[in-house]
Amino acid sequence: MLDGNITRRGALGGIGVAGAGLVAGCVGGSDDDELHILTDLSSDEWQEYWENNLIPGYEEEYGLPVEHEYTGLDEVGRQRLATLMQAQDPPGIFHASLPEIGDLVNQGQLADVDDVLEDLEDEWGEPVFKYLLEPIDDQIVNIPHGPYIGCLQYREDLYDELDLEVPETWDDLLENAQAIDEMDNDVRGFGLSAGPEGKPDADFSCWLVNAGGDRFRWNSDDEVELVYEEDDVLAVFELLQELEQYSPDPASLDYGTTIEYWASGRLGQCIMLNAWVCSAAYEAGAEEVALNTKQEVVPHREGVDPDVRGFVTMTGAPVLEGATHTDGAKDFNRYMYGPDRHIEVSLMEPMRFLPPYESILEHEEYRSADVFQIDDGYFLERNEYLLQEIAPQVSDPESPTTPETLGLLSFDIDAQMINRLIVEEEDPEDVYEWGMDELERRFEDVKAAANY
Repeated sequence: MLDGNITRRGALGGIGVAGAGLVAGCVGGSDDDELHILTDLSSDEWQEYWENNLIPGYEEEYGLPVEHEYTGLDEVGRQRLATLMQAQDPPGIFHASLPEIGDLVNQGQLADVDDVLEDLEDEWGEPVFKYLLEPIDDQIVNIPHGPYIGCLQYREDLYDELDLEVPETWDDLLENAQAIDEMDNDVRGFGLSAGPEGKPDADFSCWLVNAGGDRFRWNSDDEVELVYEEDDVLAVFELLQELEQYSPDPASLDYGTTIEYWASGRLGQCIMLNAWVCSAAYEAGAEEVALNTKQEVVPHREGVDPDVRGFVTMTGAPVLEGATHTDGAKDFNRYMYGPDRHIEVSLMEPMRFLPPYESILEHEEYRSADVFQIDDGYFLERNEYLLQEIAPQVSDPESPTTPETLGLLSFDIDAQMINRLIVEEEDPEDVYEWGMDELERRFEDVKAAANY
């Protein structure tokens, strides 16, 4: 529920926020004479841009009709994609990060798009986090749309009011959460997400690395193996159980509802992507919240000095093998992300997505956009801080990112562990045992199903 005049539509629409749970557009199978695009770029602004700019321009230039289908956040798009794949009717393009569709990476169902990226690099230079686009022997399988950086979001005005410091450790975070939660208002101290899929899986990666642990590592035979050390995972579980007391109902918090709570001014801290919640609050009319929202690396476990402080993933536009118009899909990516449109594409949701090339962040057309003139460039400052200060602390090119690891992550097992722990209130050691059994079994299945 949102407070005052802040509506769900206001919180999830407009400047940088795609609609949650939206399924719109044509939902039939694709026609052999059309390029089918499945996308979660579905805010009101995006829909107008797709229908009045991108698609008409592409159809006129390339002569190939486009059928575009909108999906919402979290699992809605993946479920629709699975339906199309089962019907042997894959879309030409599906906007996603590779961990979201790791099963397709592992099964060799994404087209090589090296040639497309080479064309784009001639204009923009090398993308940031390029390693996230090439999990298969330097083969590019995703055209970058924009990186997501998982980091701590906090209300600086509340910190100032309560004389709180930016938390360095988990104990600091808990103390801040308690102080905010005990204020005489409706603000909760932390937004803890504990559904069985989606956001909790991404959040878990932040907690685990800041516990000093990891999901995967290279062994002496240069093969990837599971890590998930019991001490690290149980430490994360203990933290989450303590944070739960300062959170709205964790079962209800996903990306969309977390955005709503933040935009309504009812959360003081959470983990979220980029500076997405800033724009949500601003669009909803909560300017004070928006202009007091700051980002920082996720706090670490006491006594641990982790090398990596969060996660980064690259959202993009992979092209699916087996689609009717694979070449047409590649051309659409050249068209959408080429020199005439990529800056305006990056300005469609400028706080949800960071630009995938430093040259775009530095381009005068990008920097002079109206959104970046607000409050003497507050939002531009946030994007610069994320890319220049936080990104180096969360990026790890040496961490195993392979078709097998991506395939395993597509099962959301980490989110299911959190759900069992927080929502089902199962014993932490039992949850860990269940999770490791599931991870080991699925990892063997993934390796057996590999086809790349």
